[in-house]
Amino acid sequence: MKIHSLLCTAGILLGGLTAGHSTIIGFGQLGGSNTDIPANLGSFISDNANGIVISNGATPNIGLTWGADWDIHTSPQFANLENQTVGGGLWDAQTDTPDPRRIGQLDSGNQTIVFSAQPGYALVLNSFDFGHTPETAGTTQWTLSLTDISASVVWTQSFTFTNGQVYTVTPGFTGAAGASYTLTFARTSETYNSNGRHGIDNLSFSQVAAVPEPGTIALCLVGAGALVAFRRRK
Repeated sequence: MKIHSLLCTAGILLGGLTAGHSTIIGFGQLGGSNTDIPANLGSFISDNANGIVISNGATPNIGLTWGADWDIHTSPQFANLENQTVGGGLWDAQTDTPDPRRIGQLDSGNQTIVFSAQPGYALVLNSFDFGHTPETAGTTQWTLSLTDISASVVWTQSFTFTNGQVYTVTPGFTGAAGASYTLTFARTSETYNSNGRHGIDNLSFSQVAAVPEPGTIALCLVGAGALVAFRRRK
């Protein structure tokens, strides 16, 4: 019985993946500007919340851990970033200030977000906007990477910013069931002190549930039948 149970469990974890659900973090309605982003913002989301909107379902099996030096920030200097993808809802704006632009600001040149999937579910990192303010003339370069628990790089991309550029980053990465991944923002060069001059917005991620492949289902049924026959002979 234990052997058949193990085969069925392995088939479920290694099988196909069902259609996903999405959570989008827009940072609106999360408190005053220049306050820290909550370390667990976006974790195990089952419904809309301040700064968060659900699209096509929730992500109740994905946890997030934000590293130090992430701030919630409101500034007209981040207009290009806020306008890159217009969310149009309270989750993406701040209605109690004259300037509604609300983003997640990088206060240093090395920032991380850890995504942790519960057993039987996998992370899908869809997209996010990554931008630079135009207030100070200069250039910065960044390398973004996604690494697994063994620090192996599973996705990476590099960017150069000059005077207010914004990119929509689309990793489109699907992880393994039950696995954790670290998204790292690493600044590799700068022509001026650019701390606090970069931010992200509209962080979109999904979860998918592992399902057994047809062959695995058949194997489980055969195993169950054999077990019943064995018990009858006893």
